Amino acid sequence: MMKTVFALMAKSIYKDSYMLVWSILLPLGLFIGLGMYHEADGYRQNVLIGSMLLSLVMGAINTSGFWTMTQRRRGVFKLLKLSMLPISRFILCSILARFMMFVLIAALLLLSGGLLFGMTIDAGGLFVLLALLAVGSVCFTSIGYAIASHARDEGMMNMMSTMCSFPMIFLSTAFYSLDLAPQWIQFLAKLNPFEYAVRIGRSAMSGGVDVTSLIVLMLFAAVCTVMAVKTFRYE
Repeated sequence: MMKTVFALMAKSIYKDSYMLVWSILLPLGLFIGLGMYHEADGYRQNVLIGSMLLSLVMGAINTSGFWTMTQRRRGVFKLLKLSMLPISRFILCSILARFMMFVLIAALLLLSGGLLFGMTIDAGGLFVLLALLAVGSVCFTSIGYAIASHARDEGMMNMMSTMCSFPMIFLSTAFYSLDLAPQWIQFLAKLNPFEYAVRIGRSAMSGGVDVTSLIVLMLFAAVCTVMAVKTFRYE
Protein backbone atom coordinates (compact mmCIF):
# COMPACT_ATOMS: atom_id res chain seq x y z
CA MET A 1 0.00 0.00 0.00
CA MET A 2 2.72 2.45 0.99
CA LYS A 3 4.69 1.66 -2.18
CA THR A 4 1.67 2.51 -4.31
CA VAL A 5 1.00 5.73 -2.41
CA PHE A 6 4.68 6.70 -2.63
CA ALA A 7 4.80 6.06 -6.40
CA LEU A 8 1.65 8.09 -7.05
CA MET A 9 2.81 10.97 -4.87
CA ALA A 10 6.26 11.04 -6.46
CA LYS A 11 4.75 11.12 -9.94
CA SER A 12 2.40 13.99 -9.07
CA ILE A 13 5.12 15.97 -7.26
CA TYR A 14 7.59 15.69 -10.13
CA LYS A 15 4.96 17.03 -12.55
CA ASP A 16 4.18 20.01 -10.31
CA SER A 17 4.86 23.31 -12.11
CA TYR A 18 5.21 25.12 -8.76
CA MET A 19 8.03 22.74 -7.86
CA LEU A 20 9.77 23.46 -11.17
CA VAL A 21 9.74 27.23 -10.62
CA TRP A 22 10.19 27.64 -6.87
CA SER A 23 12.48 24.69 -6.13
CA ILE A 24 14.57 24.38 -9.29
CA LEU A 25 14.67 27.44 -11.56
CA LEU A 26 14.67 30.11 -8.83
CA PRO A 27 17.45 28.60 -6.62
CA LEU A 28 19.59 27.65 -9.62
CA GLY A 29 19.29 31.10 -11.19
CA LEU A 30 19.97 32.77 -7.84
CA PHE A 31 23.09 30.70 -7.22
CA ILE A 32 24.57 31.19 -10.68
CA GLY A 33 23.73 34.92 -10.75
CA LEU A 34 25.13 35.75 -7.32
CA GLY A 35 28.05 33.37 -7.82
CA MET A 36 29.12 35.20 -10.95
CA TYR A 37 28.67 38.61 -9.34
CA HIS A 38 30.58 37.81 -6.13
CA GLU A 39 33.88 36.07 -6.80
CA ALA A 40 34.85 35.33 -3.17
CA ASP A 41 34.88 31.56 -2.61
CA GLY A 42 33.49 31.89 0.92
CA TYR A 43 30.49 33.85 -0.26
CA ARG A 44 29.88 31.42 -3.11
CA GLN A 45 29.72 28.59 -0.61
CA ASN A 46 27.21 30.56 1.45
CA VAL A 47 25.10 31.23 -1.64
CA LEU A 48 25.26 27.56 -2.62
CA ILE A 49 23.92 26.45 0.77
CA GLY A 50 21.40 29.30 0.82
CA SER A 51 20.08 28.38 -2.63
CA MET A 52 19.91 24.69 -1.71
CA LEU A 53 17.89 25.45 1.42
CA LEU A 54 15.75 28.00 -0.41
CA SER A 55 14.78 25.16 -2.75
CA LEU A 56 14.03 22.96 0.24
CA VAL A 57 11.86 25.48 2.07
CA MET A 58 9.91 26.67 -0.97
CA GLY A 59 9.35 23.12 -2.17
CA ALA A 60 8.42 21.77 1.24
CA ILE A 61 6.24 24.60 2.55
CA ASN A 62 4.80 26.41 -0.46
CA THR A 63 4.44 23.72 -3.13
CA SER A 64 3.48 20.93 -0.70
CA GLY A 65 0.80 23.18 0.74
CA PHE A 66 -0.72 23.88 -2.66
CA TRP A 67 -0.46 20.19 -3.54
CA THR A 68 -2.32 19.31 -0.35
CA MET A 69 -5.07 21.82 -1.06
CA THR A 70 -5.48 20.46 -4.59
CA GLN A 71 -5.73 16.84 -3.45
CA ARG A 72 -8.21 17.74 -0.72
CA ARG A 73 -10.40 19.61 -3.20
CA ARG A 74 -10.36 16.61 -5.56
CA GLY A 75 -11.53 14.32 -2.77
CA VAL A 76 -8.34 12.27 -2.68
CA PHE A 77 -8.11 12.51 1.10
CA LYS A 78 -11.63 11.11 1.49
CA LEU A 79 -10.41 7.97 -0.27
CA LEU A 80 -7.34 8.03 1.96
CA LYS A 81 -9.61 8.01 5.00
CA LEU A 82 -11.48 4.98 3.67
CA SER A 83 -8.20 3.15 3.02
CA MET A 84 -7.37 3.23 6.73
CA LEU A 85 -3.78 4.22 5.93
CA PRO A 86 -2.42 6.09 8.99
CA ILE A 87 -1.84 9.78 8.42
CA SER A 88 1.69 9.46 9.75
CA ARG A 89 2.55 6.97 6.99
CA PHE A 90 0.91 9.11 4.34
CA ILE A 91 2.94 12.14 5.42
CA LEU A 92 6.07 9.95 5.50
CA CYS A 93 5.47 8.94 1.88
CA SER A 94 5.13 12.60 0.93
CA ILE A 95 8.33 13.51 2.76
CA LEU A 96 10.28 10.68 1.11
CA ALA A 97 9.07 11.66 -2.36
CA ARG A 98 10.07 15.28 -1.80
CA PHE A 99 13.35 14.26 -0.19
CA MET A 100 14.35 12.44 -3.39
CA MET A 101 13.55 15.56 -5.40
CA PHE A 102 15.56 17.77 -3.03
CA VAL A 103 18.56 15.43 -3.29
CA LEU A 104 18.47 15.70 -7.08
CA ILE A 105 18.22 19.49 -6.90
CA ALA A 106 21.11 19.63 -4.40
CA ALA A 107 23.18 17.45 -6.75
CA LEU A 108 22.37 19.83 -9.62
CA LEU A 109 23.48 22.83 -7.57
CA LEU A 110 26.69 21.08 -6.45
CA LEU A 111 27.43 20.10 -10.04
CA SER A 112 26.84 23.68 -11.21
CA GLY A 113 29.15 24.96 -8.48
CA GLY A 114 31.85 22.51 -9.49
CA LEU A 115 31.64 23.21 -13.21
CA LEU A 116 31.25 26.99 -13.04
CA PHE A 117 33.25 27.94 -9.95
CA GLY A 118 35.45 24.94 -9.16
CA MET A 119 33.72 24.30 -5.83
CA THR A 120 34.30 20.96 -4.09
CA ILE A 121 32.99 19.03 -1.09
CA ASP A 122 34.39 15.90 0.56
CA ALA A 123 32.54 12.64 1.28
CA GLY A 124 31.91 13.57 4.90
CA GLY A 125 30.38 16.86 3.84
CA LEU A 126 28.09 15.06 1.38
CA PHE A 127 26.89 12.76 4.15
CA VAL A 128 26.11 15.76 6.38
CA LEU A 129 24.24 17.43 3.52
CA LEU A 130 22.14 14.30 3.02
CA ALA A 131 21.31 14.28 6.72
CA LEU A 132 20.42 17.98 6.51
CA LEU A 133 18.12 17.41 3.54
CA ALA A 134 16.45 14.48 5.30
CA VAL A 135 15.79 16.32 8.56
CA GLY A 136 14.91 19.52 6.71
CA SER A 137 12.42 17.67 4.51
CA VAL A 138 10.67 16.32 7.59
CA CYS A 139 10.62 19.70 9.34
CA PHE A 140 9.53 21.98 6.49
CA THR A 141 7.15 19.57 4.75
CA SER A 142 5.38 19.08 8.06
CA ILE A 143 5.04 22.84 8.36
CA GLY A 144 3.51 22.89 4.88
CA TYR A 145 0.93 20.27 5.88
CA ALA A 146 0.08 22.13 9.07
CA ILE A 147 -0.47 25.36 7.16
CA ALA A 148 -2.61 23.61 4.52
CA SER A 149 -4.79 22.16 7.28
CA HIS A 150 -5.62 25.66 8.54
CA ALA A 151 -6.08 27.37 5.14
CA ARG A 152 -9.62 27.60 3.80
CA ASP A 153 -8.67 28.07 0.15
CA GLU A 154 -5.70 28.54 -2.20
CA GLY A 155 -5.61 32.29 -1.61
CA MET A 156 -5.23 31.87 2.13
CA MET A 157 -2.74 29.07 1.56
CA ASN A 158 -0.61 31.36 -0.58
CA MET A 159 -0.71 34.12 2.02
CA MET A 160 0.04 31.84 4.98
CA SER A 161 2.85 29.91 3.29
CA THR A 162 4.48 33.13 2.08
CA MET A 163 4.23 34.70 5.54
CA CYS A 164 5.93 31.60 6.94
CA SER A 165 8.66 30.83 4.40
CA PHE A 166 9.89 34.32 3.50
CA PRO A 167 10.52 35.49 7.08
CA MET A 168 12.43 32.25 7.66
CA ILE A 169 14.71 33.06 4.75
CA PHE A 170 15.15 36.76 5.54
CA LEU A 171 15.69 36.17 9.29
CA SER A 172 18.74 34.01 8.63
CA THR A 173 22.34 34.35 7.55
CA ALA A 174 21.76 32.43 4.32
CA PHE A 175 22.68 35.33 2.03
CA TYR A 176 23.97 38.03 4.37
CA SER A 177 25.31 38.54 7.89
CA LEU A 178 23.09 39.54 10.80
CA ASP A 179 25.98 40.75 12.97
CA LEU A 180 24.93 44.40 12.58
CA ALA A 181 21.21 43.70 12.77
CA PRO A 182 19.17 44.86 15.80
CA GLN A 183 19.21 42.55 18.79
CA TRP A 184 15.57 41.59 18.37
CA ILE A 185 16.24 40.34 14.83
CA GLN A 186 19.20 38.30 16.05
CA PHE A 187 16.95 36.86 18.75
CA LEU A 188 14.30 35.86 16.19
CA ALA A 189 17.01 34.23 14.09
CA LYS A 190 17.78 31.95 17.03
CA LEU A 191 14.15 30.75 16.94
CA ASN A 192 14.32 30.10 13.20
CA PRO A 193 14.77 26.47 12.05
CA PHE A 194 16.02 27.70 8.68
CA GLU A 195 18.96 29.42 10.39
CA TYR A 196 20.05 26.16 12.01
CA ALA A 197 19.78 24.44 8.63
CA VAL A 198 22.08 27.12 7.18
CA ARG A 199 24.64 26.53 9.93
CA ILE A 200 24.60 22.78 9.29
CA GLY A 201 25.06 23.31 5.56
CA ARG A 202 28.01 25.62 6.03
CA SER A 203 29.70 23.21 8.38
CA ALA A 204 29.21 20.47 5.77
CA MET A 205 30.94 22.56 3.10
CA SER A 206 33.94 22.96 5.42
CA GLY A 207 34.09 19.22 6.10
CA GLY A 208 32.59 19.29 9.60
CA VAL A 209 29.22 19.04 11.29
CA ASP A 210 27.46 21.48 13.60
CA VAL A 211 26.08 18.95 16.07
CA THR A 212 24.21 21.50 18.18
CA SER A 213 22.38 22.95 15.17
CA LEU A 214 21.56 19.44 13.93
CA ILE A 215 20.02 18.49 17.27
CA VAL A 216 17.98 21.71 17.35
CA LEU A 217 16.72 21.13 13.80
CA MET A 218 15.77 17.55 14.71
CA LEU A 219 13.74 18.86 17.65
CA PHE A 220 11.98 21.32 15.35
CA ALA A 221 11.28 18.45 12.94
CA ALA A 222 9.79 16.28 15.70
CA VAL A 223 7.49 19.06 16.93
CA CYS A 224 6.38 20.00 13.40
CA THR A 225 5.66 16.36 12.49
CA VAL A 226 3.42 15.89 15.51
CA MET A 227 1.68 19.16 14.66
CA ALA A 228 1.14 18.08 11.03
CA VAL A 229 -0.35 14.71 12.05
CA LYS A 230 -2.60 16.17 14.75
CA THR A 231 -3.98 18.97 12.57
CA PHE A 232 -4.40 17.02 9.30
CA ARG A 233 -7.80 17.52 7.65
CA TYR A 234 -9.39 15.05 5.23
CA GLU A 235 -11.96 17.60 4.00
